[in-house]
Amino acid sequence: MTLALDDRLRADFAVEGNWPLLVRHRVRWSEVDAYAHVNHTSYLEWYEDMRIRAMAEVGLELAADVPGPVLARIEVEYHKPLHYRDEVLIGARVTGFRTSSLTMAYGTWKLGGGQVNRASALCVMFVNTTGKKAAVPEAAKPIWRERHGAKGE
Repeated sequence: MTLALDDRLRADFAVEGNWPLLVRHRVRWSEVDAYAHVNHTSYLEWYEDMRIRAMAEVGLELAADVPGPVLARIEVEYHKPLHYRDEVLIGARVTGFRTSSLTMAYGTWKLGGGQVNRASALCVMFVNTTGKKAAVPEAAKPIWRERHGAKGE
């Protein structure tokens, strides 16, 4: 369930800025690696889920024969480790879009511990069955501008 960033969540997780897509999560054992902290692949899975939520928010159906976001690049910065059973808040927002691509920002905050990492990604809209680029849907642009603060062409 996507949460609204209210004053309590902002204070409990020390969240700064506008994050229109937020999910609360407790770290599972399967997300922890041999070094006893959350493995980097878990963050990427969390962010993939948030990307899908951003598409659903604007009514984009995820199917192989319709345009959808394909990850072209992602950059992640890790500031503090997370461990089994930590309570986290995972956030996402669309920061910009062009004709056939969009950029997203992601963040993870630990309950009582503040931000533990952040990421930025470039996604290209593709129709997977044809392998062709597609335009960012016009209907998505005003929603991302208003709710996310995205900048567009």
